Amino acid sequence: MISQYQGSWAYNQASISTNAPDVKGVYYCGYISPRNTLVTLYVGKSEEDSIKNRLLNHLNQDNWTDVTHFGFKTGETNQEISSFEQQEIVRLNPKYNQKVG
Repeated sequence: MISQYQGSWAYNQASISTNAPDVKGVYYCGYISPRNTLVTLYVGKSEEDSIKNRLLNHLNQDNWTDVTHFGFKTGETNQEISSFEQQEIVRLNPKYNQKVG
């Protein structure tokens, strides 16, 4: 079962290390809007690795200069995580995800 959204924390090493979980799930990278909500620029999943490790990998690659915050939802099975990630990509149409469908 996919959990409720948790976030939005600063997208930096200290914040990721402190706030991102060592479990699998779906994560959101973006920036905070004037309405104090996360504008999603990338949706990703971690199935074999933890959300924390995936976010730290992205941060080390430094591909997204406009990403300032992150959030996540955890999940139990790889199938539900993969399916949910695809649904979120379609729903949010993030700037840095490949188009789906």
